[in-house]
Amino acid sequence: MCAEHRSVALLVISLLVPFSLSNPAHAATVGFKPGVTYPVGTGPRAVASADFNGDGKADLAVANSGILNFVAIDDGGISVLLGNGDGTFQPANSFTAGKNPIAIAASDFNRDGRADLVIIDSTGVGVLLGNGDGTFGPGNYFPTASFPRSLAVGDLNGDNIPDIVVAYSSLSVLLGNGDGTFQSHVDYSELGRSGIVAADVNGDGKLDVILSDIGTTILLGNGDGSFQSAIFSSGPIFRVALVAADFDLDGKLDLAVSFADPPSKSSGTVVMPGNGDGTFQSATHLQSFGVMSAGDFNGDNKTDLAIVSGDANVSGTANVFLGNGDRTFQSALSFAVGTGPYSVLEADFNHDKAPDLAVTNSADNTVSVLLNATGADFSISASAPTPGTVSRGQSSTSTITLDHLNAFDNPVALTCSVQPAQSATTCSFNPNSVTFDANGNATATLTISTGAAAASLFPATHQDSPAFRFGWLPIVGFALMGVGFGSRLSIKRKLTVCLLGCMLLSGLILQAACGSSGPRSQAYTITLTGTSGSTQHSATTTLTVQ
Repeated sequence: MCAEHRSVALLVISLLVPFSLSNPAHAATVGFKPGVTYPVGTGPRAVASADFNGDGKADLAVANSGILNFVAIDDGGISVLLGNGDGTFQPANSFTAGKNPIAIAASDFNRDGRADLVIIDSTGVGVLLGNGDGTFGPGNYFPTASFPRSLAVGDLNGDNIPDIVVAYSSLSVLLGNGDGTFQSHVDYSELGRSGIVAADVNGDGKLDVILSDIGTTILLGNGDGSFQSAIFSSGPIFRVALVAADFDLDGKLDLAVSFADPPSKSSGTVVMPGNGDGTFQSATHLQSFGVMSAGDFNGDNKTDLAIVSGDANVSGTANVFLGNGDRTFQSALSFAVGTGPYSVLEADFNHDKAPDLAVTNSADNTVSVLLNATGADFSISASAPTPGTVSRGQSSTSTITLDHLNAFDNPVALTCSVQPAQSATTCSFNPNSVTFDANGNATATLTISTGAAAASLFPATHQDSPAFRFGWLPIVGFALMGVGFGSRLSIKRKLTVCLLGCMLLSGLILQAACGSSGPRSQAYTITLTGTSGSTQHSATTTLTVQ
């Protein structure tokens, strides 16, 4: 009977194992580490990122307006924060540049392989050529239409030289000469007070310009730096920010426009799907407004939105809306930034392919850097151990397989545990941290060790031993036999009592023989866990020890 019971138990375990090998991963959400603030100049308004010193690490350049609470404190300038490559930055090197700069962008305007800067200040548009070591030459200024406020950079005429477009009371186009200088500005009458984006909204391979003011204005590019007549899309007034991205995965650029209208006490962000010809459909509304940036923050290949809001008296908040790929979004996930956030930038500061955020805080003269902690998303599974049943003192191995599910390639740390935990059985990985190959796959070997052969996995106790549990059998058996031989019962009844006593003694002998084969077989559950950033998934496998 003991052997039969053991066989049945092993059969049940073997049937259960395939159903406990893996726990499929779910799509990762998004997480950001607490923001780290870096002091910069007075009234930071805008931020740009590029490799300013040629070390292959992302740096930051901040335009400091010199203005606090609408009062000019100083002339402002630029703060350059050199990156360490791990998402941290060195202290800012601040210097005077122009007068009260309010916008900034980075590009290589003279094609020397060094990142340059373009700024807008109270005197116009200035270009600062980079020296390749994180420092810059003096600003060279170029005329534009009156009072430029918003800025975009792109190749508008297809000569592989970056051009500049600025807007406020009208749109000015400055075509680059490739040596850091620009041709005379060409102006268009369209307003662009709140935002400007250079992007190809009609899919013809030529950059177009989108302006945000009272409604949205689109100027389709001709590919030579000139533009067609404006297309106007109505929408909410008092625009705050504008971004262009493909939010519904149809290959056509859509627009997200944030607005605030104090007179009507309305605010929010509208997402307008593009038709692919420069026109847009009616909007979907989000209950959040502020400066914006778009990117794939959780690595699921769907565009998300980061909307940062706050005022000069209250700490700001970065609200991240994860996109569903159909222009709808999940509920906001909120992360703290500094006071008076004025602009937000999406870039990869620590080279893990996960977009991070940089926010200028105009009221406390800092820039906040929020590193993306999402990590790689993956599925994880374990093969059945080989061998599947071992004796004490032996070990077994299992192959752990991980498949990449998102765009991030952070390493995955592996840990494991054994249940019941009171046993001497242990587990380990080789290696204990894995990275994904070009095909998005990774493997590791799990080793399960059962400890020394002489050690009992379940230490025997008197209560567990057959002799203790069935010690009453000989007493009862001898008593019955004594009663049978010593009583005045009939011969038939004496034989019955003696037979019963013999059966009890035989049961004890059989039980002792059955239990003498050693401790019972035991199934152990090994739980293995993979962790990458804030993403964690687990799987289990089972080993039988006899």
